[in-house]
Amino acid sequence: MESSSSLSFLLTLPLIAALISIIVPKPTQRIYAIFSSVLFFALSIYETGGVLFCKTLQEVQTLTIEHRLTWIPDLGLSLSLKLDAVSAWFVVLNALTAVVAFSTRGTWYRKNPGLFTGLGFFLMFALNAAFLSNDLIAFYLAYEAVFIPMIFMVGVWGAKQKASSVFRFFLMSFLGSILMLVSIFYLIQQGAKASGSYSSYLPDLIRVANTLDYEKGKWVFLGFFLAFAIKVPLVPFHGWLKEVYTNAPAPGTIWMSAILSKLGVFGMIRFVLPLFQGIVLRHQEPLMAIAALSVIYAAFLAIRSKKPKTLLAYSSISHLGFVMLGVFTLKLSGTHSAVMLSVGHTLVSALLFFLLSEVDDRVGDLDLSTPRGLASHYPLLFTGIFVTVLGAVSLPGTVNFGGEFLVLMSAYPVSAFWTVAAALGVILGAVYMLKFYQQLGLGASSQASDATIARKDLGGFELVLVVFMLAVMILGGFQTAVFLKGN
Repeated sequence: MESSSSLSFLLTLPLIAALISIIVPKPTQRIYAIFSSVLFFALSIYETGGVLFCKTLQEVQTLTIEHRLTWIPDLGLSLSLKLDAVSAWFVVLNALTAVVAFSTRGTWYRKNPGLFTGLGFFLMFALNAAFLSNDLIAFYLAYEAVFIPMIFMVGVWGAKQKASSVFRFFLMSFLGSILMLVSIFYLIQQGAKASGSYSSYLPDLIRVANTLDYEKGKWVFLGFFLAFAIKVPLVPFHGWLKEVYTNAPAPGTIWMSAILSKLGVFGMIRFVLPLFQGIVLRHQEPLMAIAALSVIYAAFLAIRSKKPKTLLAYSSISHLGFVMLGVFTLKLSGTHSAVMLSVGHTLVSALLFFLLSEVDDRVGDLDLSTPRGLASHYPLLFTGIFVTVLGAVSLPGTVNFGGEFLVLMSAYPVSAFWTVAAALGVILGAVYMLKFYQQLGLGASSQASDATIARKDLGGFELVLVVFMLAVMILGGFQTAVFLKGN
């Protein structure tokens, strides 16, 4: 394991970019945001490339980077950053999501864009701090910091019932955070009783958790589990999602779907599994049931949806149910396939919400009650949507297919029933995603809509971005070995 202070650049540079955004002139805010986020994406690839593209677990262990800086020694607090095969993917996805989010058009760059850009880069900083944290208190602070920009984004730039959306989002997130904080404090206290000193360093708390009896351990586990289940979200902790996704501005929806949901996935992998592996094993069947039911229930909600944004929101829950199914297998192959599917979900959800925002910017408010026939007006835009939909339904040759197939392969020996149940979600996914494309892209549009439609198709930087992400989605489908190190 290497020790490197270069990881701090992944935290400090987004903060510097957030401060600079205050003085950037309003007309150039969008260009500044895109240019800076592309640079951060390149930096993330450079910093994580060694870990991402090695082929064996031995190489990963050699190239894993950890940087630990004492923070408050009397309280055992340290800034411990760790870049390994799990966190590396989420750091890169964080930067890529920022590029897509800042590339959208809409109210954000017309109404106080300097504040929005600053909040976006602060969000990137907070997410990187969470994904790199190997210390529970540092992780908790970063986890809480993520809420700040999202609350402002929805509250200031949101639409319609944004006040109730912010309240529901805050209430559910805060509830999970408090439960997790109580569990963290309990583990730290138990560690102090045994060793005589406080420590929130993850390896130290893993040893503490292993000494807890089942009755105490299950309550501590529940605090962590609920916090991350709300964040993913898993059914039945998804009640906040529809309203927030619908009323958030386009960049906010992209951030929430593509990367904030992965904070829950990451928390389960990084903290819940190593801290409470015995408890998860003891309750593995109901946990897999929750994941499988999330896949199916959210798929039925998506089929019933009349609004494109609502359909995509429920689609996100369904696909993340597959991710959690892989996590709860407690297998290395399951974890790796869950990370692979997380990458696929980020690419697909970010692209679909981005392309939907492009359609909305041209046509206005959309619904799925009648065919719109927009593909004939915007062939490039709807070609991008069509290929992305194929990725969403896990067409062979896309990264989503590899991820879902390997999740099911890992889960079947653990619970055949819930694996088969989750597999039905693949069929249901094809139903609602093809409905999504059919109602927007196909059919004959009325003469009135023909007259009011803007004829400008997708082009310029937006087209380059879409082509790049589709290429990554397809390339990942043929390079699954990158995700499955040692399997």
